Amino acid sequence: MGVRERLSKSLDIPPDLFGGQSLLELRGRESITLKGCGKILLYTPEEIRIALKKGCLRVCGKRLVCTSYHAGAVGIDGEIGGISFEEI
Repeated sequence: MGVRERLSKSLDIPPDLFGGQSLLELRGRESITLKGCGKILLYTPEEIRIALKKGCLRVCGKRLVCTSYHAGAVGIDGEIGGISFEEI
């Protein structure tokens, strides 16, 4: 087991986050948590776009609200209609 794997296991952090990847957690169709992201590129009640290391994440729906944005993590609540990854 490499250093990255041992460190992620001891700190209980997913190993893909050490490689600069993003982690997307979807809870039902009402809530998203995205870790390892950049700035918010677009913010409307129907669409939120967030910069990733390679492209962006697009969340579409109704009454979308950014509930948190701190240290490379963002929380989004609302009626989520779709999620897609796009190249910039």
